[in-house]
Amino acid sequence: MNKVIVITGPTASGKTAVSIQLAGKLEGEIINADSMQIYKRCDIGSAKPLIEEKKGIKHHLIDIIEPYENFSVAEYKAAAKKCISEIIQRGKTPVITGGTGLYIDAIVRNIDFSLSSGNTGFREKLGDILKSEGAGYIHGILEKRDPEAAKTVHPNNTRRVIRYLEILDGFNGTLKDYMGKTTIAASDYEYRMFILNPGRELIYKQAEKRVDRMLEAGLVEEVRGLLESGVNENSQCMMGIGYKETVEYIKGNLDINGYCDLLKRNTRRYAKRQFTWLKRYEQTHIINIDENMKTDQIVKLIYDEFTDI
Repeated sequence: MNKVIVITGPTASGKTAVSIQLAGKLEGEIINADSMQIYKRCDIGSAKPLIEEKKGIKHHLIDIIEPYENFSVAEYKAAAKKCISEIIQRGKTPVITGGTGLYIDAIVRNIDFSLSSGNTGFREKLGDILKSEGAGYIHGILEKRDPEAAKTVHPNNTRRVIRYLEILDGFNGTLKDYMGKTTIAASDYEYRMFILNPGRELIYKQAEKRVDRMLEAGLVEEVRGLLESGVNENSQCMMGIGYKETVEYIKGNLDINGYCDLLKRNTRRYAKRQFTWLKRYEQTHIINIDENMKTDQIVKLIYDEFTDI
C-alpha cells in the first residue's frame, strides 16, 4: 500500500521548514492542509512559504481560490485526494502539511462531513440567532451541546461553530462520536502522521515571535488591501487568526497595544486548541521538540521512522 506522510502540529511549531526539507529527502511533493493558505492574497497572516523557502519543492492547494470565495471541507478532501493520486502516479511521496484539524481528519480518517443532516432550516435558524445574539451566544450553544468540540474552535469562527452544530443536529452523541461513526476503514493509502510538539512554553514563545514577524512584514497593510478590494469582513478568509483581529484594529475598535496583545493571546489559544484536536489520534508519532533542536535533526527523526515502517 502506498504511504502518505502527514506533518502537523500547532501554529509556529516549524511544520513548513520540516516538511520542505523532508520532502526533499523523500523526493516528495507537499499538499497544503492549512485552511488559510488556500486563499490568494492571504499571504502574511497565513504564513505561506516564500518561493525561496520552498527550495524547488512542488506545493499543492496553495493560492487556489479568491479571498471572497468559500471552500468546504468536502471540496478540500476531493482536491487533496486528487493530488495524492497524481503525486503517487509520478512516483513521488505525498507530504501533507498543515494544522487545520478538519482538513487532516477529512483525509486521514476519511471523514464524510456530508453525512450530517443538512437541515437548511436549522442552519438559517442559527444564522438568525447569530445576528440577534452574537458569536459568543452561538458558541455557548455548542459548548453546552459538546464542550470538547467547543474547545477546538474560536467563538469568532462562526461558520465552523454553526457547521459543528449542524453536524450534531439530530445526532445522539458528540462530534468525536460522529467522526468515529463516519470513518471509512478501507483506504487506498497508508497514512503516517507526525505531530510536532514544542511544548507549551516554547510554542507560546514561538507563536508570539511569529506575530511580531507578521506585523513587521505588513499584516495590517495586507488586510487593509483585502478590505479595500471589496472582500467583506465577514468572509470566510477573514475568520482566520490574525485577520479578524486586524479588521477590528483597522475599524478603530482596538488601539495598537490592545491589537498586538489580542493577536498574541488568540494565537497562543489557537495553538492550544490545535494540539487538543490533533492529540486525539491514536496511531501517530509525536515528535517532542526543545529549543535547541535544529530542523535537520527533526527531519532525521521523522525520516528514519517513516522509512523504517
